[in-house]
Amino acid sequence: MPAPLGLIAGGGRLPFELARAARQRGHRVIAVGHVGATDPALEREVDAFTWVRVGQLKKTVKALAAGGADRALFGGSLSKAASLARARPDLEAVKLWARLDRRGDDQLLRVVADWFEKQGFPIVAPVGLLDGCFADRGHVAGPSPKSADLAEAEWGLRLCRTLGELDIGQTVAVREGMVLAVEAMEGTDACIRRAGEIASGAIVVKALKPGQDRRFDLPAIGPKTIEVMAKAKARLLAVEAHATLVIDRAEVLRLAKKRKISIVGLV
Repeated sequence: MPAPLGLIAGGGRLPFELARAARQRGHRVIAVGHVGATDPALEREVDAFTWVRVGQLKKTVKALAAGGADRALFGGSLSKAASLARARPDLEAVKLWARLDRRGDDQLLRVVADWFEKQGFPIVAPVGLLDGCFADRGHVAGPSPKSADLAEAEWGLRLCRTLGELDIGQTVAVREGMVLAVEAMEGTDACIRRAGEIASGAIVVKALKPGQDRRFDLPAIGPKTIEVMAKAKARLLAVEAHATLVIDRAEVLRLAKKRKISIVGLV
């Protein structure tokens, strides 16, 4: 039997996809969920479950060890703004935070992952479990985009990568050569909503940060992304092909068609 696999879960549907994929491959899944972020329904999808608050690193390690896991996955979103409000950092977390000269998402996650590895729980990439879940290149769903929109999406992709080099965020919203919104610590959905408050018809672009560690925080879209775009009256979602996870693909395709939102994969 494969060894038990730890799952350090945030919010959204990705932890469910990871748990199901791991169990299909014969792993017992030892999950740790974060209060206020992780969906409680995840408890029914795993073999062992422990609640922690953001920053309770030692309690997380104790739960993984009790379940017999020898490695773990990070999966799901943790809004930095909400996490800071709910955090209950233990001494280890305080020490790690104090060591950081910058506190962008990627640097913070790398430091935390290194700490887990030193405790005997290396953080592994989810890619092997999620084959077939990444966006393809080209037209993915919804109406066929206009050539002018594709050109603007390509420009948005360059903006995304520039911001990513500074470890700021993974998403921008643009329209007619204007930047409507840039994702920072508020997350993708809030970025899209903010763009919709400024103008309708936005083109939203999401991409991996250059040099990003693919063990965690992979860009992802799901049904909620499409619904948020529809409410914001955005018209096109461009994602980095072969790097962006599409969660609940069938529902994403259905909603994109229903809401008349184009989805494309760019490289």
